[in-house]
Amino acid sequence: MSQNIHPTAIIAPDAKIGNNVTICPYTIIGKKTTIGDGTWIGPYCVIENTLMGEKNEIISAASIGVKPQDLSYDGIESMVVMGSGNQIREGVTIHRATTLREPTSIGNNCLFMANSHVAHDCRLGDNVIMVNNSGAAGHVEIANNAILSGMVAVHQFVRIGRLAMISGLSGLPLDVPPFCRASGGRAKLVGINTIGLRRNGFTREMIFAVKNAYKTLFHSTRTLKESIEILRTNNPTPEVLEIITFIENTKRGITAARRKKNQKETDVDEQ
Repeated sequence: MSQNIHPTAIIAPDAKIGNNVTICPYTIIGKKTTIGDGTWIGPYCVIENTLMGEKNEIISAASIGVKPQDLSYDGIESMVVMGSGNQIREGVTIHRATTLREPTSIGNNCLFMANSHVAHDCRLGDNVIMVNNSGAAGHVEIANNAILSGMVAVHQFVRIGRLAMISGLSGLPLDVPPFCRASGGRAKLVGINTIGLRRNGFTREMIFAVKNAYKTLFHSTRTLKESIEILRTNNPTPEVLEIITFIENTKRGITAARRKKNQKETDVDEQ
C-alpha cells in the first residue's frame, strides 16, 4: 500500500486510508472516515465521519464531516458521503447530517471554491460548482451541473434544479427550476441558462422547447397550474417534463420570473 502521510498528521485508529493517498502536515483524519484511493489532502484539514471516494483533491484548511450547526443536534454519529473527483478548495466546510436516516451527500466531480459551505443534510449531485463564499443551508438539494456564483445564499430546504445558474450576491428563499437563471437579493428568474445548455449537449430543438415552456410558465397571465396543464397537453419533451415535475414537487414554492417593463402583475409569482 503506497501512502504519503506526513508525520504531523493525526489519523484515527479506525480510519481507512486507500492506496496512493497523500495527507499533508497538521491534518486530522478522525473516526468513521474512509479516504478513497488517489486522494490528495492538504495541510490543516479536519475530516471525520466521512465516506469519500477516489481522487478527491482537498487543498487546505477544509472541514468535512464535522458536527452540524444545528442546535437540535444531539451528537449522533451521522455521516457525509462523497463521490470521486471532487475539488475542495481553501476553507470549505461540509457538515454531516443531523440524523442517521440519510447522510449529507456530495456527488462526483464537484468544485467547491474557497470558503463555500454545505450545511447538514444537503444533497448535491454531480458537477455542481459553488463559487467563493457561497453557502447552502440545511436540507438544500442541488441537482447535477448547477452553478452557484460568488456569495450566493440558499435558504434551508430550497431545491435548485439541474443546470440552473445562480448569479453572484443572490439570495434564494424559493426553489429554482431546472435550466433556469436566477438573480437578485431576493432572487427572481431572469431566463434560461442557454450557454450552460449548449455546453452540455442540448440541441437547438431542445433549447427551443425549454424556452417556450419557460415563457408559458412564467410570462403569461395564467396560474402555474393552468400553464402546466397546457404544457402537458402538447406532448412535452423530457426536458419540459423535468421542469413540470420539479414545479409540481415543490414544498417551499417556485421562484418567480422578473417582470419585463410594463408587464402587469400576475398570479404566477411565488406560488
